[in-house]
Amino acid sequence: MLSSIGRAAVKRLVSTNATQSIHRIALSRLAANAPKSNGAFVRTFAAPARPKESATKKKPAAAKAPASKEPTSTRSRSRAKPKPKSAPKSKSKSKARTGTGSKSATAKKSKTRKPRRETPEQRKERVTKLEKKELKERALFTEPKRGPILPWLVFVDQETKNKKIVEADFQAHMRQLSQNYKALPTSELQRLATKAEQNKADYVVQYKAWLERYTPQEISDARRARVALKKKYNFPVKARKPIHDERLPRKASNAYALYTKARWASGDLAGQRVGESAKQIGQEWNNMSATDRAPYEDLARSNLEHYEKEVQAVLHRPLYNRK
Repeated sequence: MLSSIGRAAVKRLVSTNATQSIHRIALSRLAANAPKSNGAFVRTFAAPARPKESATKKKPAAAKAPASKEPTSTRSRSRAKPKPKSAPKSKSKSKARTGTGSKSATAKKSKTRKPRRETPEQRKERVTKLEKKELKERALFTEPKRGPILPWLVFVDQETKNKKIVEADFQAHMRQLSQNYKALPTSELQRLATKAEQNKADYVVQYKAWLERYTPQEISDARRARVALKKKYNFPVKARKPIHDERLPRKASNAYALYTKARWASGDLAGQRVGESAKQIGQEWNNMSATDRAPYEDLARSNLEHYEKEVQAVLHRPLYNRK
């Protein structure tokens, strides 16, 4: 009796012989029935098949270098950094060349955008601001400040300097100052008077030095600018500050002003009120004949000619708006 191992071997032999014989019979039949041109096909088909390499067979791996024991930080540094992509640049260039880029088109539009037209009100406001600014610059509001020139003002300045006074208590505070001023001794009043005179003298010197910094033409333009500011814009709110400069030619008086001056100098109106005297002088001028007015008109004409010559010599311009 055969063992179990022997029986298994016999079965393998029988199965292989049977399969090979059946395979050979099938090939012989195909060769007999197939045309001659297909002989190569039969031969190739009848050739013994080569054993296929197993899919699991791995290629021999290359010899690996011994792993370096460097830290992970050095490995990451040694890796090649990816180059920055140049696609956006090429796209933008292509868009700029073709003219289809939306961003470039909007940028051009924003650059070439026309300014908004200002309304008539805005233009008027802009022109007004510029004119007011120019007038302020020409007006020369840089003259020195004048100190108190009266003893009472010197006393008030000393008592109220660096002190905050509530507006509601201002009148009461001033009444108290008035009582204190009346109670001052004579020596203190004399000191205040001397201080006031000194302030006046100092202001004259400072004002003269300030005038000399500018030419007569600039002072004349400043006076005109101050008149325009007060008339058009009510600036400053307080009374307009005139500029007194002896270098400027004095305006010529007309015939009526010369007659008024002569009547006040005669002394006939002494003791009368100013309003009554002015009314009387006006009536006398209106009732005068042409012969009586002739001397004053001739004197006014000569004064006007002299004034024109002075304006031309000092201000280097002719006299306009002559009546």
